[in-house]
Amino acid sequence: MKRRSFIKLSSFALTGVLTQSYNPTNSQIYDISIRSDMQLGHLIFESTSFPEGNIFSTDYLIVGGGIAGLSAACQIRSRDFVLCELSENLGGSSSSQSYAGEIFSQGAHYDLAYPDYYGQETLRFLKDLGVIFYNKNVGLWDFVDSQYLIPAQVESNTLTKDGFREQILTPSELKDDFLKLLFSYLPEMKMPTRLINKELWELNKISFTKFLQRSLVLHPSFKEGIDYQMKDDYGADADKISALAGIHYYMCRPYYTKDVSLFSPPEGNYYFIKKMVNTLPKENIKTSHLVRSIKKTGGHFDVQVINIKHETVDTYRTQKIIYAGQKHALKYVFPPDGYLFKNNEYAPWLIINFVLNAKGKSDSFWQNEFLTEDLHFMGFIDNASQVRRKENYRVFTAYYCFDSIQRILFASITDKAQEIVTETIKKICLYFNQDISSQVEKVFIKVMGHAMPIPKIGYLFNDKNLVRSEPNIVYAGVDNSRLPLLFEALDSGIQAVVELDLV
Repeated sequence: MKRRSFIKLSSFALTGVLTQSYNPTNSQIYDISIRSDMQLGHLIFESTSFPEGNIFSTDYLIVGGGIAGLSAACQIRSRDFVLCELSENLGGSSSSQSYAGEIFSQGAHYDLAYPDYYGQETLRFLKDLGVIFYNKNVGLWDFVDSQYLIPAQVESNTLTKDGFREQILTPSELKDDFLKLLFSYLPEMKMPTRLINKELWELNKISFTKFLQRSLVLHPSFKEGIDYQMKDDYGADADKISALAGIHYYMCRPYYTKDVSLFSPPEGNYYFIKKMVNTLPKENIKTSHLVRSIKKTGGHFDVQVINIKHETVDTYRTQKIIYAGQKHALKYVFPPDGYLFKNNEYAPWLIINFVLNAKGKSDSFWQNEFLTEDLHFMGFIDNASQVRRKENYRVFTAYYCFDSIQRILFASITDKAQEIVTETIKKICLYFNQDISSQVEKVFIKVMGHAMPIPKIGYLFNDKNLVRSEPNIVYAGVDNSRLPLLFEALDSGIQAVVELDLV
């Protein structure tokens, strides 16, 4: 049974910690490990003093070891390729962490069953990986590892300024009208979004808020719920998100007519990373390798790659490149195409894993959402609602989403880690109405300055591969005019290989 006790949250917010206005009241010191690729990216400038390393040759070079890069690699696994990932871990925004035998997510952490009108190439790819099967009973592509499905009764709980409630958007006449307005788009909200009928592309030119206001009078509390859901999946509120992206959020699956399975392994979407990596030759995957520059030389490309561990700069000579890394660095790596992505806007995310050494005596819900004064705190995932390998440990994974202009605040995270952790554990303690700070054995912080592209007005349907400068460089990833979703990332990797082989 869900708790109904009233908890009034104070107005403390993490931005106060990051902007020097915080005075800590908790003297407890936490054991914290921090992972951030922001500092590694600065090696592009620092590596000018690194010595030259080896020269290698390969037919394909893939930049980026996230979902899109690995999806592309799987399509050419039998060919001559090298994949370079700047981090020491694969996964990008779908990475994971482990402690004492327990594994948990440090990024994207779930997906849902797929309708059969989704992209057939990606459905087939996931089927061949052994991830999904067609469930005739519900008419959806469901997940093979059903032990990782989250039961509906423990799926979520929402804490607001006024107490707990079961849903972000509470049942009301306004919600009925809201859904009635969107239902006509249900069969049209396909994935990948490149399959959406061009007649609907006009919805990419206005905000979701403006679209809704044409037909509805939005009550402030209802609008607050919509803004939370947009920020949770897309990194910004409904005033910035395009109407097409907003409609897609609610209508991309038959949530209201079928039982749509929610799939969340303990490691989150790193589950999909492992599935792909297991099919690839390990010697072709180079982690801690940062691509510094790409230059066209005759009929091939010379790619300078920083070997971060050895502090050398190797050269890879390649015929074709799949650039699945974050596009904000492209202006330094390959200047001729840097301008293509200049209008991209990214949401910075901060993820904190709390490993508790006691089970705790409290209800467990998978997703614990916060609609409180701290608009950046999205809530936390509780692994007690998932399959666990170590029953004596409980992991809370907290999420913060900041405005893009606040990315600069992340520079102070290392110095302020104790204060950040203290403030976040306070929120979780208030949620449970008990002090659990003494149970925290270990804390992990993941900093993602460019965690996801924001599908703002005009963002979708502008595939930069149509105007790229070099036919043998193709761009993959959700930051190439796609929604920041797993299925989109997988499809972008598949389509990148198709695009290169058509040249």
